[in-house]
Amino acid sequence: MKPLIFMVLLGAFLLAEAAEPKSAAEPPVPFPRKGKYGFRDAAGAFVIEPQFDYAGEFCEGLAVVGLGKYPGTKWGFINQRGQIVVPAQFEGAQDFSEGMAAVNLGGKFGYIDRAGKLIVPPQFDEAQKFNSGRARVRIIKSGYGYINKQGELVVPLAL
Repeated sequence: MKPLIFMVLLGAFLLAEAAEPKSAAEPPVPFPRKGKYGFRDAAGAFVIEPQFDYAGEFCEGLAVVGLGKYPGTKWGFINQRGQIVVPAQFEGAQDFSEGMAAVNLGGKFGYIDRAGKLIVPPQFDEAQKFNSGRARVRIIKSGYGYINKQGELVVPLAL
């Protein structure tokens, strides 16, 4: 290949690389040490020191964490800097999806937003993640159905 053509192609490649958006860094992952969970980065270094009794993966920038031993565990959420953004106050909590997370209060599930505000009051015996704006819920005596993000049934409960 002639040097001039090579330089033009190399320059075009470098410009294309610079224009490509870089993917966000991988979120840290939960990892146990001495009976507590912290979070490690891709290199294996703890970026959030072990301090939680239970910990889940980051979803939508937040991770569910549990404080206290079962059956008295309380669940909340942290950000990727390890700061508690939703205090550990729930009897159960699921990962965020579409900006909402199912949480258990008083034995029933409802949904919170990323700020921890209760959007759908606890009323369900089971609650799933949101997908395409709907979440499957269940009331044992009434059956399964789907709600929207306002908590309105969009597919009626049925056994």
